[in-house]
Amino acid sequence: MAYPPAQPHVLKVRYKTWYPVTLTVVGAVWAVVGVLNLLTGAFAIGLVTGPLFLLIGILTFTNPYLSYDFATGAVHLHSPLGFRAATYGPPKGERLWFDGTDLLRILPNGKQKRVNLRLCRPEETAPVLQAVTAAQQQQVQ
Repeated sequence: MAYPPAQPHVLKVRYKTWYPVTLTVVGAVWAVVGVLNLLTGAFAIGLVTGPLFLLIGILTFTNPYLSYDFATGAVHLHSPLGFRAATYGPPKGERLWFDGTDLLRILPNGKQKRVNLRLCRPEETAPVLQAVTAAQQQQVQ
């Protein structure tokens, strides 16, 4: 008898495909234009920004946009470089709430702020929203 795979402890959500593709293409074009300008004797800002955009584009293919930790109930936003840029949820004294359309942070002072999920892949965001909904239902009971 085969057992189902273990539930992951952390759900990771990647960037939508258009975002890393755009960054990679723009970075490559700027780098090529910068090199061509350098060959003609002129300095172009593309020598700096091109490789930077290219690097960030490549890293956004591999690094997640956000992750949801089941143990703490926290959502961690990640930088394209791989480190955590922000943490939302119980570790910060906040509550996460899904109202059917938006993922909200309920701050300790009662204010609500929306978590930006526009760059996330919808098919990978759905399990995170389901986990947040299940956690909020446990809080209500």
